Parts: sequence; structure tokens; C-alpha cells
Amino acid sequence: MKTELSAFERRMEILFVLMNHSLISCLELARRFQVSDDTITRDISALSRFAPIASKLGRYGGVYIVNGYVKERAYLTRKEEMLLKELMQKVSEKEQKLLQMVLYKFAMPQT
Repeated sequence: MKTELSAFERRMEILFVLMNHSLISCLELARRFQVSDDTITRDISALSRFAPIASKLGRYGGVYIVNGYVKERAYLTRKEEMLLKELMQKVSEKEQKLLQMVLYKFAMPQT
């Protein structure tokens, strides 16, 4: 993950990560976003005002979104998803990574 993200963008990315993981450590988040543990702690504190984020202490601890929290999501249609996948083959590696994040966030979960 690039350090070029603004605080708001990083926090939105953290929220998406939390929505897709049952539990993740602050250290893992810090590594993923290339920021300090203190920055992640501040980000989690800010996000907890808008989403039910809890923490678990100890060796296997971390942060997570409380069970039952449902955020409405807008999903890509299959045609939109296919178009993005086709476009990925025609753009630079940097743009491919950005398109991959869009797919990760908005593609319909595979059943």
C-alpha cells in the first residue's frame, strides 16, 4: 500500500480491510499501510465513531468489526466487472493495482 494516501483515504481503506477480515492486528495494518502503530491507533479511534470497531487484547488480539454490522454496499454488475478486468490488461502496472482495488471493494462476492 502506498503512503501517498490521505488520512481519510487510508481510513476508508482500513474500514474495507476490517470488513473483509474477522480479526487483524494493528501491526499488520501498520505494515500494510506503511505507517506507525500510533497512526493506526488514531485511525481506529476515528473510525470507531462511525463503525462498531472492537479490539481483542493478547497474543492473538487485534481489531475487528462487531458481528452483525451491515454496511450497505453498492456492487458492480458482472458487465462492469468484466470491463474492468479487460481494461486491466491494457494499462500500466500502477493503474492495474488501482483497478484491482476497485474490484476488491465493489465486485460481487463469489458464491
